[in-house]
Amino acid sequence: MSSFDLLRREIQEYIFDKRWPTLTKIQEASIKHISETENNFILSAPTASGKTEAAFLPAINSIGNWNDGLKVVYISPLKALINDQFNRISELCDYLDINVTSWHGEASQAKKKKLLLDPTGILLITPESIEAMLALRSGEAKNLFAGVEWILIDEIHGFLNNNRGIQLSSLTERLQRYMNKTPRYIGMSATLHDEDSQIAKRFFKNGRDTDVLVDRTRNNLLVTEDYFPVNIKKHSIKAVEKIYSYSQKESMLVFPNSREDVEYLSVNLSKMGEKHNSDTRYFAHHSSLIKELRLSAENFAKDNNHALFTICCTSTLELGIDIGSVDSIVQYNAPYSVSSLGQRLGRSGRRTKESILHFIATDPWELLQGLAAIALYEEGHIDRLDFIKKPYDVFAHQILSILLERSGLPISEFKQLHKEFLNWSTITDDEYRILVQHLIHERYVEVLEKEVITSLATEPLLKGPEFFAQFVSEDNFAVYDDSKKIGGIPLFPGLAVGVNFFLGAKVWKIREIDRLGKKIYVKKAIDGNPPLFSSENGNVSRIIRKKMKKILSDQRELKNYSLNMQTVLNEINSDCIDPENTYFVTTADGIGLRTFEGTRVNKTLQLFFDITNTAPVFHLDDKKTLIYSPETSVDIKEIIKLSEKINWDAEKVYVYLEKNPELINGYIGSMKYKELLPLELQIKYVIENILDIESASEFLNSLNHTIKG
Repeated sequence: MSSFDLLRREIQEYIFDKRWPTLTKIQEASIKHISETENNFILSAPTASGKTEAAFLPAINSIGNWNDGLKVVYISPLKALINDQFNRISELCDYLDINVTSWHGEASQAKKKKLLLDPTGILLITPESIEAMLALRSGEAKNLFAGVEWILIDEIHGFLNNNRGIQLSSLTERLQRYMNKTPRYIGMSATLHDEDSQIAKRFFKNGRDTDVLVDRTRNNLLVTEDYFPVNIKKHSIKAVEKIYSYSQKESMLVFPNSREDVEYLSVNLSKMGEKHNSDTRYFAHHSSLIKELRLSAENFAKDNNHALFTICCTSTLELGIDIGSVDSIVQYNAPYSVSSLGQRLGRSGRRTKESILHFIATDPWELLQGLAAIALYEEGHIDRLDFIKKPYDVFAHQILSILLERSGLPISEFKQLHKEFLNWSTITDDEYRILVQHLIHERYVEVLEKEVITSLATEPLLKGPEFFAQFVSEDNFAVYDDSKKIGGIPLFPGLAVGVNFFLGAKVWKIREIDRLGKKIYVKKAIDGNPPLFSSENGNVSRIIRKKMKKILSDQRELKNYSLNMQTVLNEINSDCIDPENTYFVTTADGIGLRTFEGTRVNKTLQLFFDITNTAPVFHLDDKKTLIYSPETSVDIKEIIKLSEKINWDAEKVYVYLEKNPELINGYIGSMKYKELLPLELQIKYVIENILDIESASEFLNSLNHTIKG
């Protein structure tokens, strides 16, 4: 029996009436497999392959009675993606007379209340909204989720290696306790490493096996590569001119690595467009812009009627929001991962089935890293994710949330809380005891007779919606043009009245700063030199760094690029002390070690050398994968030889960090709930999740063997 024949008649009629030419590969596979087993599924397929329908069609098809409760919960990392998917599936559900409700901070309150009174149909929701409901309105949650049979998680790869994903896995396990029967899960992903898919299988804690269905079909890929070195102002007008030339014939998304570059490019492209009377529209898109400005870019792209547009954006447009027909992608300097590059490429070529990538680098190391990422993508490789093994901070947060949800717990239950949920199986009895003692000592938790409840220090955390999110919101000042809000920016040093800056693809001059009200009032400026926005830093994987080294060392690889690029790449090795041993290079401060290792290994090696030296004197320039000491009296070669005699293990690193606690914040400064952890668990978190002691030790052994050779 075909997959189409497995669908109900009314769904078949919808497909026929909408004149679908055929089901896609992933839709065929999901409908057939899901009907044949009781397993969970992860659908891994390229963007625009119909994953949304591949998840919803079989789930909807399996529901026997839509009148006895909410049946399908769709969870998305983004409000915008929820809105997009709401529009996408509403037509199908209207056809089938199925209720669909969006639930997030900006969704209709009236529709939320209606759903709570009469839970039916499909719910589209964010993890933060689930957290808020469980913590503050558990009675409503119990009624709302009782009849759920399916939980669908979109962009699941974005949840696998971060705190938000651990929170979501915990939330779904908590939700299951309100459901009348064990739900089935479907995860959707555009990019997933084979080894990561095994980890993803364990994301669902419902006792069912999980199968992975993969469609490896890709669009044809056309790549252009250019290098334009920056000027003294750290920008390249030639790079902007090149992007502008592309924008005159293609609708594009431009992906730099910082909001500073997003604004710089969008402003200067707009200026060029005005100068040449171009019809192309230019937009900026990042999280500091108000919703209306972001939506104006998205809506123009969707409804452009073949008008050309260029949207300069951060990762805000990397995920699967449908913005219509995009001809090409510009990657401005190097992506941090092959996975991210693949996700961005999936935004283009939906109509033509040909993805176009314009890679433009303005720095030699950005050029090398970008070329490595592109080569790996073309070879079919994806970098593995770095998973959080010991999520102490998320667990601490979830303890408080569960206490709120249940209005306290008997001591006997509280003592076993880490064993009650599969999500916390990596937390040992001793670690749980240490964590609880800290929460009690710091007044987050209180033992009242035979019950454990939240205490005084938890109350400030509950002011506003921030408690329900694992990501850290920037402390922005709101920016106003007269009375109209246009976005927000951090108040950087040097940002003062009279200073110009970029925001929303325009140049603004500061008229007034209200520090108490956290507001900045501006007017349009003609020109100006913007202060830097914070960069969106990311860990670079070992697979990219190894490819970078191969490109430099293997002439067969190097000959794949233009003579100009070969010259630039060869210059990277010009500071090598020994052409046969490229590990050691000359720096302004002496000799440095170039590792070509991933970010986690480099951080660990830097720490190893500091421990060997008995003082923190080594610096890491991870972009150049370089470790060095500005103190000329420190001989890095000698430190490396001494390090070989040390048995590197977690205990040795722990002792050093315990004696130097000021270093901890450098590793976990962005952790939202680090205050919930005692120093002991903060150190363990760094060892388990930030460093890579085993791989760094292997590198040192290999390096010392090379030196002796």
